[in-house]
Amino acid sequence: MSKPIVAIVGRPNVGKSTLLSRVSNARPKIANYHFTTLNPHLGVVNLGDGNSFVMADIPGLIEGASDGAGLGHEFLRHIERTRMMIHVVDAAGSEGRDPVEDIYKINEELKAYNEEIAARPQVIAANKIDCFYGDEEETVLTLLKEEFEPKGIKVFPISAVTGKGVKELLYYVKGMLDEIKEEKVVFEKEYMIEEPDFQNEPYNVYADEKEEGVYHIDGPRVERMLGYTNLDSEKGFAFFQKFLKDTGILEQLEELGIEEGDTVKMYGLQFDYYK
Repeated sequence: MSKPIVAIVGRPNVGKSTLLSRVSNARPKIANYHFTTLNPHLGVVNLGDGNSFVMADIPGLIEGASDGAGLGHEFLRHIERTRMMIHVVDAAGSEGRDPVEDIYKINEELKAYNEEIAARPQVIAANKIDCFYGDEEETVLTLLKEEFEPKGIKVFPISAVTGKGVKELLYYVKGMLDEIKEEKVVFEKEYMIEEPDFQNEPYNVYADEKEEGVYHIDGPRVERMLGYTNLDSEKGFAFFQKFLKDTGILEQLEELGIEEGDTVKMYGLQFDYYK
């Protein structure tokens, strides 16, 4: 059974990667995909007794991301695979930014990209409380809670550096995940390949003789498939996964002894394998 995925969103330098490294094993992994070229940093959060979920640090969201600023579309696309979001904000305003304004700006980018994604459950991790002085923490947290909790968005004060408040955040997120009904995503068929000669063309699957943990897939059938497929699109990537399974390539790799984290190469492309 695949683990639910929680996106960590927020502006750069708010402590997303620090939070991920603290709470997870930081091992790159994504549910339901045997091969991945995805860019987010991924880690499995294990709360014990079989309770676990995947956290995906979606890097670099900025104003204009929904219009393609920076690598906005590339990063936003990854959020489509997640059930809910942890919105990390620099509550201490250590870079002179307004945390309330930052949250609204990122949420506007999500909404502009996809309203359905923006409407997914969200919790706020008010990070960097270790940087507060005097009664600043109470003032800022009160402001955040008064602004967002009436909207149903819970605010958790945390320090990703010291770990303060992190446990409470994680257990609350797991509780939310348990309440969210998992909807099966069905992709429309994007490619119709009906050429008899294509279906019957050969392919090869073999282990690298010189480099341990590296496997190769080649042959006319594979080369033609890659020519038909846009791996940067969601539908294209789903088609790619199905092709590898339906042709028996995944089964052949497993028979050859492939293990999680091993590398698969085909025509200049390189993928990591995960069960």
